[in-house]
Amino acid sequence: MKKFAPTLIVAGLLAATATSFAVEERLKLEDSPVLGTRIKALFSPKLTEARIGFRLRREEDIRLDIVDDQGTVVRRALGAGVFGQSFHQFAWDGRNDAGRIVPDGIYHVQLQLNDEDRTIEFPSTIRVDSTAPTIDVRLKHQVFSPDGDRRADHLNVNYRFSEPAYAILYVNGKLVGRSYRKKPVGSYPWYGKGRKPGTYRIALAAKDLAGNETSTREFAVVLRYIELLQHKFTPHGRILRVRVSTDAKTVSWRLGRTRGNGKPPLLRLPVPSKPGRYRLTVTANGHRAKATVVVGK
Repeated sequence: MKKFAPTLIVAGLLAATATSFAVEERLKLEDSPVLGTRIKALFSPKLTEARIGFRLRREEDIRLDIVDDQGTVVRRALGAGVFGQSFHQFAWDGRNDAGRIVPDGIYHVQLQLNDEDRTIEFPSTIRVDSTAPTIDVRLKHQVFSPDGDRRADHLNVNYRFSEPAYAILYVNGKLVGRSYRKKPVGSYPWYGKGRKPGTYRIALAAKDLAGNETSTREFAVVLRYIELLQHKFTPHGRILRVRVSTDAKTVSWRLGRTRGNGKPPLLRLPVPSKPGRYRLTVTANGHRAKATVVVGK
């Protein structure tokens, strides 16, 4: 029995220490004058404000300050006075006592209890971010045709942001899509679904977690399926040369009653023997381009 005595003593001491620690922690929690803090973790002073909420256990004479990461008070008495036993909320606009927006960084909330001459620093911090991301973009396929042939079917906007951010695409000044993930590097596609052939103005914006947004300049892109570089021809000779803009490998054509196939970008077509006006139709992937051919005597 004697050899077990030291073990029992150690176990008793550990149990007593654990009990004492638990009681001490409970007393600390019971003695805390502040409960249920709610603090906005990140915000941009240019767009919104940070809400700071907490519940007082009892009536207190308080002063609420904002301090920077070095402990310097940047905004004094955000809230001050005697407040009762309830939930209270204050708003910080991200400005210092001089009315200027504070630099980007981490800030702390301190609560001064005047009657007790005691200062409490909330464990949750506030990160101020007023700087919009920078953007670097590169376009792939500035001329594209969404015809499903897997050749330049869509426009790719490859981007690199200075920080994780959502990519937002604007077409002709209107928002058309936004990425689901916030990434510093990626690619945003535009398929041009339901759009008519023509020239469009696109711009890519980056929106960071704090809501700061910046945009590129507008870039001109061309949506085209098949296009003839001329819409009226007056041939001189027996061969008509027609230049075609398309990403299709082959096209079909019809001139009067004559049909055939050819490879872009240059088609060589036989000119009808009889004078007159003829309709030229060139087709690729279900899309057509038309022109008039005038054959003289």
